[in-house]
Amino acid sequence: MNALLVEQGFIFSQVDSSTLDFRNESELNLEFLKRILNESNWHHKWQRRLLTVGITFWNETEWLTHCTVSGRGRTEMCGYFDEENSVSLEMLDLYISGLVRQLNRLGCMTIISCDGEGEGRPNIVFATVADTERAALLMAEVGLKHRVSIESKTLVIQKEREELLGFASLLNGLPEKLNAISTEHLERAVFENVVEELLEIPGVSGCESVIRNHVMKKLATLTDKMTVDDYGNILAEVTFGRGSREPSLTILLNSHLDVVDEIAVGREILKCGPVWTSSSGILGADDRAGIGVILHTLKQLQQMEFRTPVKVKIAFTVEEEVGLCGARAVSSEFLEDVQAAFVVDRRGRGDIVTGTYGIDFCDELFGAMLALIGNLGEEKRWEPTLGGSSDTRIWAQQRIQSVNLSVGYQNEHTSREELNLDDAFATANLLKKVFLHIDLLKSALRGIRRATQNTDKEILRTQRKEVRAVV
Repeated sequence: MNALLVEQGFIFSQVDSSTLDFRNESELNLEFLKRILNESNWHHKWQRRLLTVGITFWNETEWLTHCTVSGRGRTEMCGYFDEENSVSLEMLDLYISGLVRQLNRLGCMTIISCDGEGEGRPNIVFATVADTERAALLMAEVGLKHRVSIESKTLVIQKEREELLGFASLLNGLPEKLNAISTEHLERAVFENVVEELLEIPGVSGCESVIRNHVMKKLATLTDKMTVDDYGNILAEVTFGRGSREPSLTILLNSHLDVVDEIAVGREILKCGPVWTSSSGILGADDRAGIGVILHTLKQLQQMEFRTPVKVKIAFTVEEEVGLCGARAVSSEFLEDVQAAFVVDRRGRGDIVTGTYGIDFCDELFGAMLALIGNLGEEKRWEPTLGGSSDTRIWAQQRIQSVNLSVGYQNEHTSREELNLDDAFATANLLKKVFLHIDLLKSALRGIRRATQNTDKEILRTQRKEVRAVV
């Protein structure tokens, strides 16, 4: 019963098993609900704004029939909401009214909505760019796949209209306090929740099934294709940007699923400001923090617009801690079109690992360009450096321009392991910047490719010098 009311957008609280309190609902919407119930002939009783019902189970098909009143959704332009002007549910389409109301509740002002009417894609237009960005973040949090146009302040939902009802209930599960949180802080809070969830899941090398299943559920709404290869690696891909042209660039994002030791049963995650530690045993931030950064990045990419299509491939590998075994097993077919690889599995902050001693993972220009992009608009944080072994070595052996990025953990593989969430979130912001400034990355890759083909080597030397001077 409660879910059906939420899916139509009604605001109420539970008094007991058969009584609901509608004191926070508008008079207009309350009258609409009373008409629906009167037409249904279901036993119910009103006492001011308290509703007592005689049954706790309502048939959804029958309920939707009664909600389809004459003229329902005829304007589709009454979704604007503020403290003095509550949305009129009767003016909204049947399948999208609950979604609109929940977004209003969580601080997103809407002005137009349409459930597609069985012909087109459902869509919602928002009052401001900030409302649009906030709504996109909330939809990503509950796994509602969408396409966003910041310019037109519109979200186009990539689901059939009948599926929207369940997502209204999922949004209803998000706390009201999110309404008072800025979009920036909401983004950070969502990121921290994802990382904390990952840190609680076991997955020692060779026994990654539980963490693999968890990550695959997260990826299901973020990717176009996903598979598990014969070795147990998760391999996925998604293309961003519209148009019929082939992707202009293919990028690999990579972290590993396994941890070096078992997560202690009953341990607590201790939080001192942005620094997290474990009450017992390893924390597991190596490399659950990396997984969290990649999942967050994929959500961010859903909110961006690209002039030309860009393909992103994702490899969450197994058995990294025992010899990079999972990465070694990834097929050459999966990697054949990859031009750049970003591994998120380095301790500390600000490191862009471009090689280990005696082995280059990428051209000097590639690492310098990433540092340039990462440091745009803020203090100098990112810097190319040498580091240890990781899956990065395997991708570099395939002649892919590859780097390993710091993700905020320290003292990995010990009971003193810690994770700085500020540094982990900064890595997510670096990847976001890479895609925002994708043309700079393409320019570096073009220069490297031409030099590899024995042409324009002088141009490459000039590019290296120019970027090095800025960094």
